[in-house]
Amino acid sequence: MPYQHLISLEPLGLLYGSSGRFLSADNLTGLAGEHFPPDSPAFAGLVAAQLPRDRVRDLHTAGPFWCRLDEPELDPRLPAPLTLLQREGGAVAARLNWQPDAGAWQSDSDCGPKPTQGGWVRLSQWGQWNSPSLQVEANPWKAMPHLHPRLEDEQRISAQEGALFLELAIALEPGVALAYLSSEAIPEGCYRFGGEGHLVQLRCRPIPVQLLDLLQCPQGYGPEQPLALITPAVWGSRKLSMREPLDSSRNPASHPWRVHQQGPGIITDRPRPWRFRLGSGTGGQASRRLARGRWCLPAGSCYALPEGLRLPAWAEWPDSWFPREGFSFRQLGTGLALPLHGLSSG
Repeated sequence: MPYQHLISLEPLGLLYGSSGRFLSADNLTGLAGEHFPPDSPAFAGLVAAQLPRDRVRDLHTAGPFWCRLDEPELDPRLPAPLTLLQREGGAVAARLNWQPDAGAWQSDSDCGPKPTQGGWVRLSQWGQWNSPSLQVEANPWKAMPHLHPRLEDEQRISAQEGALFLELAIALEPGVALAYLSSEAIPEGCYRFGGEGHLVQLRCRPIPVQLLDLLQCPQGYGPEQPLALITPAVWGSRKLSMREPLDSSRNPASHPWRVHQQGPGIITDRPRPWRFRLGSGTGGQASRRLARGRWCLPAGSCYALPEGLRLPAWAEWPDSWFPREGFSFRQLGTGLALPLHGLSSG
């Protein structure tokens, strides 16, 4: 198992919340470019900056998740499977099950008009989809445009007259921290994280035993036991983004989740951009260049595997299922999946 630590990041103020787009005083379009919480590559950069070069090569990270620091026991929130249909307030109204004969996901009960999907569930409630106490939680943060000056590199003074700009800032509820999985621990303390160098308080804890057990569970035995993504999934080749893994170890490449051309049943939302900074700038510049943009499936997407296909635990999936760009995207925790049935049906 590559992950040993659960690292929480408690903001000391606001965090940066946009990606690729910006706010201007004349045209407040930043909400359209909201991207929060930061993906695993942003957290991996924070950890890698504190490690010797030889240990960076083996660094594995995954996320994002979040937790409440005032709870007596650490209970991280994971992305809720999209098979959960919810009423207003987060109460689960119905569940979607894959029907192989119909080739579609069908609700097990009447969920009423306009049910919602998404949100977060406690790790301690994973697999308890029929429990009356199951509650899907909403995002514990809100976005707000934040006006502040562009500062000098060496002094906390305005870079020039009129150097004001708006950023899309994110305010988390008090006592809430972002959480990520990591194979490496780094010293606890204050770090700069995300755009504009906002400060966070970093704490390192062991991974909860229940999450370790789930990560070591075999994934699926057929359409009755789907698997759910708890991180965004980047599948395909170096140039193509797909909705399921592509095995690059074969010539020609194959789709390992297909049995007799029958692919998995997938429930997902619209894909979103996924990219990160990689390598050094040219000409001795210290800037980093952006990697090739990819499309990813959002966390919460679910797969119902064809009859007869059984997958091992995520840690045992072949590296050839994950795209590579200098290193395997597996190291950034893409496509991290848990069995949807939890431990009780294992």
